[in-house]
Amino acid sequence: MKNKVEKQMFDEFDFMYHHKNILKEKEEQRIKAEEEEKAALKLAKEAEEAALLSEKEDKKGKKEEKKQKQQRLKAEKKSKKEKKIHPKYAKPYKNDAEDQRKRPFFNRRKEIEKEYKEEHLKVKQEREKRSAAETSAGIKANITRFMLYLLIAAGIGTTVFGISFGAARFFFGYSKKTDHKNIAYQVGLASDTVRVPYDNLIRDGVVYVCGNDIVTLCGFTVTGTEDEIKYISPDDGNDTVTFFKDSNRAVVNKNEIRLQAPTYEINNKIYIPVSFFVSYATGIVCEYTPETEENRAVIKVYKKILNEYDHKVSGTAALYEPVAFRVKAAVTLEKLDEGVLADDVEEATYKIDVTPYIDAINPKNVYGFISVINTSHRVTETIEYDDLVQTVIQADSVEEPVMLRSTAAKALEAMMKEVRDVEDKTRFNIYSGYHTYENSAESNPSLDESLLGLSVELYYEPKADFGQTATYRWFVNNAYKYGFIIRYPEDKANVTGVAFRPWVIRYVGRYAATKMREENLCLEEFIEKYDLERVLEIKKNN
Repeated sequence: MKNKVEKQMFDEFDFMYHHKNILKEKEEQRIKAEEEEKAALKLAKEAEEAALLSEKEDKKGKKEEKKQKQQRLKAEKKSKKEKKIHPKYAKPYKNDAEDQRKRPFFNRRKEIEKEYKEEHLKVKQEREKRSAAETSAGIKANITRFMLYLLIAAGIGTTVFGISFGAARFFFGYSKKTDHKNIAYQVGLASDTVRVPYDNLIRDGVVYVCGNDIVTLCGFTVTGTEDEIKYISPDDGNDTVTFFKDSNRAVVNKNEIRLQAPTYEINNKIYIPVSFFVSYATGIVCEYTPETEENRAVIKVYKKILNEYDHKVSGTAALYEPVAFRVKAAVTLEKLDEGVLADDVEEATYKIDVTPYIDAINPKNVYGFISVINTSHRVTETIEYDDLVQTVIQADSVEEPVMLRSTAAKALEAMMKEVRDVEDKTRFNIYSGYHTYENSAESNPSLDESLLGLSVELYYEPKADFGQTATYRWFVNNAYKYGFIIRYPEDKANVTGVAFRPWVIRYVGRYAATKMREENLCLEEFIEKYDLERVLEIKKNN
């Protein structure tokens, strides 16, 4: 209650502060408008005074012109009385013809008319110039007055809008606090969406989902005790997961993992971090949309539909992906019989002497190097080997030694002799090999196959173009002879789960590499076809 009152007082002070600023802005705008109006009036007065002065000067010019005209007429009248004197005899003309007496008068009249026209034209031009100046001044004054009125109207409109917006924000912001206490929680169909208290599903920034709802959605079998609850999946081999009350510990298919945050219980229902199902489960989709000022938070949990397009468009019955857990139990079985892969493969021809490398290229244990790391076989710790050695032809830009297991490194050395010395393909080097779990270059180290110490990445500039080069085609056609494969082929991305990576080559031994080439198999397909799951050498399956 105290916080609510303090919030109301703060909002009222905030409103008064903004209102005071608005009144101050209106006063400044009013003063500015008065100053601009005074300037416009002053400009108009100056234009009026200029017009009066022009009119006065015009009257004065007309008066002077009239005076000059009277003087001219007087002089002309006087000249008519005077007789013309003969230049030779110095006497008046006896026969003073009429045309001779009037000629000087008419010539002078033409000159006077010309002067009058020029003077009149000059006065007219000055009058037009003054009229244009007065018109321009009037237009400027009107524009200034219009802009002033426009600014005043804009100021008033802005003030009204600000007050309305502030009031609306204050009202809706206040009501939001109560409206967003719940989360839109959907399990299964959208029609099943309910509102759940915010603190039930989001704690300390961690998003949770109710485990009881997951059981109902997926059909899990539930066993265990009050403090130790075990879920058994009905699909894909009865995978299991055990959660512990108020603990971040869990066991998936006999492999212990750590949750993002501890579980907790409300009304005999266990709540589990959503990140567990995102990271470790398949067939379950979890979506979270954080709350905004306009909308509450949304959590959706539903089973993944494999034929989603046909289901939505054609009305086909939904086909759901089996619910399973990515972490599998470690299995230790007896050693395979050598006869399982006893059939021969064709002999290979080499352009170098491979005698020193024959044991590495074609190891006696033909199934000893087919371990795999993928979504079904993960690791959580570094796999340590006592036979790691440095590879050949390391890129200059790589400071740390690039390491491989000795057998793979020896076979790689032989292949590089043919690639560089015979084929003269010297534009690439090795820049990555064995990694520890802590130094993995992958965003998810549990899927990084470089922990096996059997694969390398080729350095080629530009890297993106390597798949279109003659060098890459050479590896496709010849790497198998040395026991190597392209680990992630372009046409097997849906099987490996990794997009085309032409620069990653993997050692498996000549026999396995040749069989995969002949039958167009990737490593996962080869393991499945020949039932080699039980010879995988991963130390930590998690």
